[in-house]
Amino acid sequence: MASTSADLRKYCSIVGAHFIRSPLSFMWIYGNLSTYTDSYFRFSCYPKCSDCDPQWLLSLYIAGMLPGFFMVKSLVKAFGLNWTGRIAMTITSIALLGSAWSMQVSIAWTAAMYGVLLGPGAGISTTVIIQTVSGWAPERAAVLLATTSGAGTLLAVVQNQIVTAFVNPENLQPDAKIGPRTYFSQPEILDRVPRVLIIYGAMTLGLQMIGYLLITDPSNHSSDSSGETTARSKVSTEVEELDAHGQGNSFSLTENNESNKCYGSHCESSKSMEIMDVSSHLSDNPCGNSKAETIEEKVGTNLRSQKTYSYTPKEVLRSPVFYAVAFFGIAMEYGILLVANFYKKFALLYIHNDKYLTLVGTLVPIISTCFRVVFGIFMDKDLLTLKDVTIIGLSINSILCAFWYLSARVSGILYMFLILVLSGAQGLMYVVLPTSALRLFGPIHLLTNFGLVISSTVISSILSPTINSPLLHALGWRWVFTAGSIFNLLVLCYVTVTKFNIPIQ
Repeated sequence: MASTSADLRKYCSIVGAHFIRSPLSFMWIYGNLSTYTDSYFRFSCYPKCSDCDPQWLLSLYIAGMLPGFFMVKSLVKAFGLNWTGRIAMTITSIALLGSAWSMQVSIAWTAAMYGVLLGPGAGISTTVIIQTVSGWAPERAAVLLATTSGAGTLLAVVQNQIVTAFVNPENLQPDAKIGPRTYFSQPEILDRVPRVLIIYGAMTLGLQMIGYLLITDPSNHSSDSSGETTARSKVSTEVEELDAHGQGNSFSLTENNESNKCYGSHCESSKSMEIMDVSSHLSDNPCGNSKAETIEEKVGTNLRSQKTYSYTPKEVLRSPVFYAVAFFGIAMEYGILLVANFYKKFALLYIHNDKYLTLVGTLVPIISTCFRVVFGIFMDKDLLTLKDVTIIGLSINSILCAFWYLSARVSGILYMFLILVLSGAQGLMYVVLPTSALRLFGPIHLLTNFGLVISSTVISSILSPTINSPLLHALGWRWVFTAGSIFNLLVLCYVTVTKFNIPIQ
């Protein structure tokens, strides 16, 4: 009976993790939504919104995720995993619903709303998902992290259709061209823009509420359906408690005899281990200082002796593979921002069909999710390594960005194919970054190490509007896309020569 209850909590939690991913759909509807919001800022924002480049809306949203990633550890200690997620739900809902008002006043206020509230809320939600999935099902983390990240992406399929059907039901064409961009100036379109944000915000709130009713903190269960002890979660929790209090009792790490998971180039021993009596070791410390470091050093030493090791953030920052993964994240996020900001704005110059381009945006999340799930399965089955996936993603991005400018001028079908394959490859970032934090760097410092890895996307969020707007107005669309191709090629060269492991220090 206890096993059945644990199974139910496990499956409900994993399903709930997919629902609470809903704020991440913002990334995938923005490319479609921004054609309307940019027009609203240009023609309807009172008195005239020219206080900020609209690209900063998405960029600050992404940059704002970083504080959220690093806030989770403290919030979980104070409120627990489930209530931490509910706090994030409240923050994101305030941001989305409030932006329907702020966009009528200022671009800068809207950008601040997304950067200060929506971004951190989404960052907290993302980390809650990772801790939930890795705690309940660490043996299938890659594919489940792929499907949870794909849940928000697939949600955008429906939301993109709702946005266009509500804002532009008659499929009107842009009727104003200013510089290299086109805009809608029709009042019947512009008047609906703030209201569609309310619809989107309400939908996101409802889905998150369902998710948080389903999930259970994985640290509250003792075994999974096979009776196996979830050792990594317990060690992480107890080490953090010892960090906080500087004292503790003996504890043990037990691994099931059939388990043989690997982190970096080191595999876990398939037997039980008694770590140590922490109290006795603390009493041997005559100086009485650096207790937290002493505990982690002794835990790390014991884990090394059993051929398994979780790397500390300091060790991670000294490793070349961290920078390979980080540069991969920068390149992929830069490409995602190119697609989100420009796929529709650029195409409207040559493809005069708003609903067709909305269809392209609708298919983008589907293809992206398919790429993630397929490559997640390949990684779980050891058919592809992390390095293989990073090389594939960077190669596709480098090649297709080079042909982006020409594709829309040739045909709408070719443009759709290019955008879909490009977006699929970029979506691999959502598999590589969280999986690398767990498999390369180990489970004990998962939250901190994941925060370090994902922080690379903040660099892209700053680079994108800083570089692309001047480049667009000075050299035109061709060089905006060519710059993305060159950057991916440079990162590909670095990743290719980097070994994806960390030698024991």
